[in-house]
Parts: sequence; C-alpha cells; structure tokens
Amino acid sequence: MDNQCLVVLSKFSVAARKIIGAVNPAKLIKDRKYATEVFEQVDALGDEELILLSLDLQLLLGLLTPSSNEAAPATPGKYMMGARS
Repeated sequence: MDNQCLVVLSKFSVAARKIIGAVNPAKLIKDRKYATEVFEQVDALGDEELILLSLDLQLLLGLLTPSSNEAAPATPGKYMMGARS
C-alpha cells in the first residue's frame, strides 16, 4: 500500500465517522464484504464529499476499475459522415 492510499484511507475514515459511525480501516482493506457494506452505506446517504472519497479509495484498493474510451473504434482516414462540399 502506497502513501497516497493511506492518506485517502485516513481521510475517508475520519469523514465517515461523522456520518455513518466508526469505520475499521484495517478491516476495510482486508475484508471485501465489510468494505462493500461500508461503501454501500456511504452511497445510500448521499454525502457528496464522502462519496468522492469513497470512489477514490475504492479505486486505490482495486475495488473499481477506471473506465476508458479506448473501446470506441477510431475512424481511420477521411471523415465520411455529415455534409459534403
């Protein structure tokens, strides 16, 4: 676990304590079921700042995969749709 992950984890734990109660950071890292329950509680409450921290933490823990637009096919050559001159 890198330093950035620890920083986000500590910020999330402190912010979540105010809204959903105590969160066990060690259990959050090791127990996927516990982590899922905590993140679902955060999503259900709708606190925007906590949701953003939650998403960052999930991404760093590998629970989310980043989406990319690489799946869209590239059109080689000349643009073929639209008005022609």
